[in-house]
Amino acid sequence: MARTKTGAHAPYVKLLALLQDGNVVTKDEIEATLSNDIHVYRLSTYIWDIKTKTEGIVRVIKDGRAVTGYQITNPAVVKAFLAKAGISDFVPGTGTIKPSASKFAAPKVKSLSGLKAKPAKAAKPAKVETPVTDEVVEITD
Repeated sequence: MARTKTGAHAPYVKLLALLQDGNVVTKDEIEATLSNDIHVYRLSTYIWDIKTKTEGIVRVIKDGRAVTGYQITNPAVVKAFLAKAGISDFVPGTGTIKPSASKFAAPKVKSLSGLKAKPAKAAKPAKVETPVTDEVVEITD
């Protein structure tokens, strides 16, 4: 349900554990507390997961158009979900996120010699021959 194959808690459940009291939590507080546990740039995805995968109701706090924080409006239901999910052993801020290793990621090169490049052989210019014709073309007005 809320656990991944490796037994770790899903990121949206970690965020939900932080929001469970019903207090307004700012984006800065979320980043400071959970930056080692979740990918903060995916915060809107985790909020969407909370709205769709749990019965939690999330209130978005805005300053104009910019989102500044989030609040759970039904903390009793959320606490029941977390008890059912077995999140009691999670302490926000204790995890470590490993950067994903992509096969498409460029290697980190600090100098040109780190590329181990060899100079390319100089290409010989192609010899262009102009065709010689014996015909004479007359141009008249």
